[in-house]
Amino acid sequence: MVAGVLIKTDPSETKTAFHELKSLEGVANITAVFGRFDLVVMIRALDLEAGSKLVNKIRSVKGVRATETLIATTLE
Repeated sequence: MVAGVLIKTDPSETKTAFHELKSLEGVANITAVFGRFDLVVMIRALDLEAGSKLVNKIRSVKGVRATETLIATTLE
C-alpha cells in the first residue's frame, strides 16, 4: 500500500520530527509544507496492517500532534 500522511507538529519540534521521521523504515518521502499541516510523509507498506503500524510509529514521534492518513487507490 501507498499512503500520504499529513502531520501537524508542535512548532518548536517540526525540524526534530522531520529528521526522526525521515529515518523510519517505510518512509518514502517527506516534505515540509505551509498550511494546516506542517509535514507530508509518503509511506510504503506491504499491506494495510503494516501501514497502520507505521502510522502508529509516526504518531509516537516527539513533536507530532496530529495526523491524517490518505490511502492511495487506483482509478480505472
